[in-house]
Amino acid sequence: MITNRSRVEQLYRPRWRRHLHDALHGIGLTVLLAAGTVWTVNQPHPVYTLPAELLSLPAAVISPPRPNDQSLRLSQVLRRYTRNGEVADRIAAAVVREGARNKIDPALLIGVMLVESADLNPRARSFVGARGLMQVMPFHAGRWRCGSSDLYDIETNICHGVSVLADNIKRAPDLRTALQRYNGCVRGKNTPNCHTYTGRVLRATTNTSLQMMAIDARPAG
Repeated sequence: MITNRSRVEQLYRPRWRRHLHDALHGIGLTVLLAAGTVWTVNQPHPVYTLPAELLSLPAAVISPPRPNDQSLRLSQVLRRYTRNGEVADRIAAAVVREGARNKIDPALLIGVMLVESADLNPRARSFVGARGLMQVMPFHAGRWRCGSSDLYDIETNICHGVSVLADNIKRAPDLRTALQRYNGCVRGKNTPNCHTYTGRVLRATTNTSLQMMAIDARPAG
């Protein structure tokens, strides 16, 4: 028998009120994540680009990710974009590893990747010759101590792409400029509609963070 009054009220709350509560909760998280990300973008010389960590929320809402299962959770998110589970697993492991090495949030790296190659195709190639998941230009191959120069290899491509982004973050005055430079949009007209690049990356980053939070919130077992 349930004797706690608040628990009883929660169980027998009208369904529409429960759905409304869940929807408002999700909207609140989205707004907070977006605000934190925008704040990060405008900070001078970002060192540790972790948009989700800028939020100060109760532990019941956001639990600190455990390093051992971060790549597993990220792989579950990536399976929404590719049917190839092995590709999802390899991307997730490489993104977590390279993100930690370069001090960049894996969610931001996935945001870049989804804008560059929405279907997560390791063999993708642009009309200007950029290759792989993070659309790395051939002249970068072999320059970042990634162990290989094959930009169609998943781990090699991510290693190169993250290294290029990290270098741009280090040299740029803010994250927005770093992302534009990664896209080759130095003066806003080098690539078609490149002025929209940062916004698209940040939206994909926020969606990735929210999806990972949703996985964390699932009941165990």
